[in-house]
This record gives sequence, C-alpha cells and structure tokens, in this order.
Amino acid sequence: MVEQEVDVTLTFEEETGYLGNSATLECDYTISSGQDLPVTVTWKQGDGPRYAEEIFTCTGYTKDDKSCVNAQVTKIQYLNRIQIANSSPSLVFTKVEAEDNHNYWCQVSLEGSNLGEEQVDMKSVVLRVRGGNGNQKMHSVTIEANSVGVEGADIQLDCDCTGYHCDDVAWFKGPTNEQHTEYDMVYTRSAGSRPMPTQYVPYGDWKGRATLSGNNLVITGLKKSDAGRYWCEMRNAAMYGIGEIATDAKSTVVEILSENDRNVFTCEGKADGLYSDPYQCNMYYECVMYVKYHRPCPTGTVFAPGHPLYACEHPANVPAPCGTLKNN
Repeated sequence: MVEQEVDVTLTFEEETGYLGNSATLECDYTISSGQDLPVTVTWKQGDGPRYAEEIFTCTGYTKDDKSCVNAQVTKIQYLNRIQIANSSPSLVFTKVEAEDNHNYWCQVSLEGSNLGEEQVDMKSVVLRVRGGNGNQKMHSVTIEANSVGVEGADIQLDCDCTGYHCDDVAWFKGPTNEQHTEYDMVYTRSAGSRPMPTQYVPYGDWKGRATLSGNNLVITGLKKSDAGRYWCEMRNAAMYGIGEIATDAKSTVVEILSENDRNVFTCEGKADGLYSDPYQCNMYYECVMYVKYHRPCPTGTVFAPGHPLYACEHPANVPAPCGTLKNN
C-alpha cells in the first residue's frame, strides 16, 4: 500500500440547488495510514482536473477540528456566498444563483514537503440549479481500484463511462507541480468527424509503451518511475456548447515493484487451469501444459476463482479482497 495516500469520496456526483436557497456539495476524504494529518481542501470550478479554476481554499484542515486554519474565497463571483461545512470539507452555497450551474471539483492534498502524486486527489460534482440555465451531468467515469505492477511487465488500467457522449478519453498522470495544476499527458483518443478519422495520440516517453484497449490504458515494459496517480478523463466539451457537465475524471494509484519484491508466478508443477494474480484483481493467469498466459478481465470485472462458467465476474459477485460479496 502507498504510504499516506489520499482518496476523495463524494456522496453524490450531482446535486440540485434552488434559486435563492442554500445548497451543499458533499465531499470527504480518507488517508491510507488512518492518521488525521492536516490537509488543504481546494474547491475548483471548471472543465476537468487540468482546466478547473480555484474558487475556494482551506488550509490546515483536520477531521478532529473540522475547521480551516485559513479559508479564502478566490473567485469574486462567489464572494460571501460559499464556505466550508461545519462537519466536513463539503462546500456550502449560502445563496444559489442562476449562474452557479457548473462542474465543481473537491481537491484534497496533504500539507508538507516532498509529497508525491499519491498525496492529492480530486473528484467532481455538478450543481444543477432549478430555474437556472444548466443541465444534468451527462456521464460518470468509474475506474479500477489501485493496482500493483511489476518492473518490466505490463499492466492494464480499467476505465468505464456511463451516460451520454463518452466520446473522447484522455489519460494523464500527476499532478506534477506543487500547485497541483499540471499533469503529464500519457494517451488521448479524440473522436473524429467526417472526413477526419478518430485520432490516437501517445505522448513523450509513453510512445511505444502506452496504448488503449477500449477506454482502458495498457502500459508495457513498466518502469519504477511509472508509479503514481493516473487519471482517466472522458469528455466532449464541444458537444452543444455544454462544456463542463460533459466532462468527468477519476484517478487510480499504481505501485511498481521490482522482480525481487514479489513472488513471480509460474505454471511449473501446476495443473491446467486459471489462477489469480495477487497484485491485479482484473488480471489472471492461465496455465496450459505448464505454459503461463497472463490475461485481462473485461472492463468492470475482476477474476472470480472457482466460478463454474466465467473467468471474471462483477465485483458484487466476488468475495474480498477483489470483490464486495459477503459470505453469510
């Protein structure tokens, strides 16, 4: 497990507000160590993690105190209308206006020096104003839980999109700067329109190592430096001029082990059949006459040991640690 990893959680991905009334965008977070360390909570508004603009910042927040050491509204149109909630880092609109129809991002980052990509996370919620000029959130992204890869091996990061206009996908890594505003682009797919075909673009060092399988990111020849937080963003910002509500992104953390750090799976001495990958729930091994094959599960599924019909199943039908099925 990555030390001090931050994970942002939302109650809902869409909230309804009414003109002149108050509204709350629920947000919370966890730290993998379980410690109540001070964090900075930053609320942003805009089109995806790479473009969202800061509107409110709260420093020195802890769950024990449930308050900010310093709080500041950073965009004038929200002045005297937004604040942090009393019991969580949720954002409270004291008076909703028609122009508040936007995609809002709750970003939580650990405070201190020498922090990595794993110590900052963010997720979005759309505020839909009744009587305003906005629309509902058009789609939602789901991404595979955190993964462990092996140096020199391959890995597949699953990403799915439900809703409307899940056309373009962008995979990126980061954030890479102290302000948590810059990212390393990995791979993009842009849906074409006649006569232009769909464009597939790998970036920088990822050329020759990264590709897509559907919306999923496949990385070959893993390096130690590949460890970090990866984002899957689905968007169609040009669709009907609706911008922000046609964008969603989620992140997953990848840990990279060396061959010396793990037990290498082998089919020697094993009967023909399927075997779990202890480091990736969405992968499994197949042994055929002592030859090893490393196979991926379909998007949104995990390996289901002992299943009579299928190698992979929905997590709700698979027991822990890869699924959520509870044994009676």
